[in-house]
Amino acid sequence: MALPLALLGSCTGDFEELNTNPYEIDPEELPFEAQFSTPLSFSYPTHQNLFQYWTSLSIDNYGGYFEVPHSNWTMARYDLARGFCGGMHENFMQKIFNNTRRLIKQCDAAGQHDFAAVARIVEAYNLLQYTDTYGPVPYSSVLAADELAERPSSYAYDKQEDIYKAIFAQLDKALEGLDTETAGLASFDSWCNGDRTLWKKIANQLKLRMALRIVKVNPVDAEKYAKEAIQAGVLEDKDILINKSYSNELRRMMDWLDSGIGSSIVAFMNGYNDPRRPLYFTTNVRHLVKKTAEPTGEKDQNNEDIYNESDILIRKGAQYIGVPVGCELGNKNGGNDNQRVYYSFLAGGYATPQPIMFAAEGWFLRAEAKLRWTDAGQQSVKELYEKGIEVSIRNQKSYRQSDAAAAWTEKKLTAPDWAAIDDAAISSYINDDTSSPEGYTDPWKPEYNSDPTTSITVKWDEGASNEEKLERIITQKWIANFPLSTEAWADYRRTGYPKLFRPKQNLAPSIIDTQLGPRRLLYNETELSSNTVEVNNAIQLLKAESSEVKGDGDTGGTRLWWDRKDKGNF
Repeated sequence: MALPLALLGSCTGDFEELNTNPYEIDPEELPFEAQFSTPLSFSYPTHQNLFQYWTSLSIDNYGGYFEVPHSNWTMARYDLARGFCGGMHENFMQKIFNNTRRLIKQCDAAGQHDFAAVARIVEAYNLLQYTDTYGPVPYSSVLAADELAERPSSYAYDKQEDIYKAIFAQLDKALEGLDTETAGLASFDSWCNGDRTLWKKIANQLKLRMALRIVKVNPVDAEKYAKEAIQAGVLEDKDILINKSYSNELRRMMDWLDSGIGSSIVAFMNGYNDPRRPLYFTTNVRHLVKKTAEPTGEKDQNNEDIYNESDILIRKGAQYIGVPVGCELGNKNGGNDNQRVYYSFLAGGYATPQPIMFAAEGWFLRAEAKLRWTDAGQQSVKELYEKGIEVSIRNQKSYRQSDAAAAWTEKKLTAPDWAAIDDAAISSYINDDTSSPEGYTDPWKPEYNSDPTTSITVKWDEGASNEEKLERIITQKWIANFPLSTEAWADYRRTGYPKLFRPKQNLAPSIIDTQLGPRRLLYNETELSSNTVEVNNAIQLLKAESSEVKGDGDTGGTRLWWDRKDKGNF
């Protein structure tokens, strides 16, 4: 059953096309396999505008992987426009929850408990992102309304602590359901191709993620759930990727010049000489020239403009370079006035599989758990940490190399030596105890330069403090999780790592601390106008749970329940 417009409203007028008529197609009229297709595929949205509002204009910037390479939007400089904050709400309510809650009920009633388990895990995966974006969200009231003869006109929000309890319960229920074996799972399973063991590992990895997320607010349950997940088993070698010929909208954002590779991820990987670098992004795709430069009128062998040597600041393909954080950069199509759209480009294409969860993350989660609880598994923190790096490099090469090579060729850049990403490169990287992240140097504006944020190296140091060990784990986990910005942003808010570049221009300094960055997104416009009373109640729940409230509460500076100002990492 489709939700009413109060829970399906768009963020802005430009976003209305996503919701022209939510009742036009009744999901129950679709073939059974198609009913699963939407929540599975929209866990990494395949709709271009929805993807943009989901994370691209906001969370992608706050997680340190990407940056809007122009000033047409001000979200990157902490001016949170409410109209651009609703994509996560939109995606969960319309594409995920509208389907999963009905499928769970339907499949359980038919004794297809493994099918219901899949829906539960997909719901949990997305609900975690949803609540970690806003805090309190509507959940139990929507489920309760399904049992009523008529849908209510408003929906109450649950506090985030209760949402977490509900997700843990859903995951435990899913793990039970996966012991059932119903024929036909592979026919619609775009995540695991019918492999129930993999689904169990996803559920356990989600539990472990959440356990570490709540370590500051509920350390007893955090330890309990972490050890349960480790004992039951998380991902170890296989990444979860959607490989069903859906369009990869991250690439489209790059082509639209509305997303660029961020300077933070480039600075870390440059400093470490990270072997995954050419798998993630290219070097600069055009000559970067003086603002006064004019082409000579001639073309090179690639039919590109030739410039006088004295006008070229950085030759095409010479550097991996990322867009500076939170700066006034000029218009999207600003010519020589804004050449940052020609910085490093995503090394991937429209057919590159969309990532859901990486096996390397499972190793880093276990490393942090072992750091906190010495009886959490048998392997040492060092072994878990190093295995995470190894698995990431191997898997990223396997997953990305073909599409990355095509992107380098498309941009007419000299391809790297892919064979050099080998065992020797992995060993050299893991044992590097001297290299550290570099700073950022802007070719045009020295005031946009940034010094290195940390001297943390890759090689494990058993004699380091727990704080330094945690920084090392989270930094490498962050590199391995590219481009999953929702997890990167959550880890940054929880731990303060990795140490990202800070914006040069903060447009809301009284609300969002420049050093801390945004802690949440705003509730969307349609909810505020159509579900007003309950949204205002939700803001009170948010304020009651928060250790730091900014403004009226519904601001980017207010901390979520698990994001404690009053507690350190240890």
